[in-house]
Amino acid sequence: MSKPFETTFATLRRGAASMEATEAMQQVVKSVYETGKPAKLVIELTVKPNAKNGGMVEAVIVTDKITTRIPQEAGQSVLFVNSKMELVSNLDRQGDLFPEIGKEERAPIDIDDDGVIHHPTN
Repeated sequence: MSKPFETTFATLRRGAASMEATEAMQQVVKSVYETGKPAKLVIELTVKPNAKNGGMVEAVIVTDKITTRIPQEAGQSVLFVNSKMELVSNLDRQGDLFPEIGKEERAPIDIDDDGVIHHPTN
């Protein structure tokens, strides 16, 4: 009986291929869990002859390529169309719910060459 595949795979790049495949599998499972969409993990092995002795192949080079196809969640924003057909974050006819937020003026700060922050005194 031949050596099991996982035993051979574990020796590729002194175990680095197996570790990368394990990490990739975790990323794939996490993305499926978070998005509810399918993902893909591909482990591609290419085997080429390396050395011949009397016409017989004595050694091979195994190249691995581990890739994932993970779904990405699309970012979304809700915008309104104003009377000028522009996209805006607030409707003209709607007042600000918290007008004081984001509109207070802050005193400028000074950062010196050593990275120390200096606040102006009033």
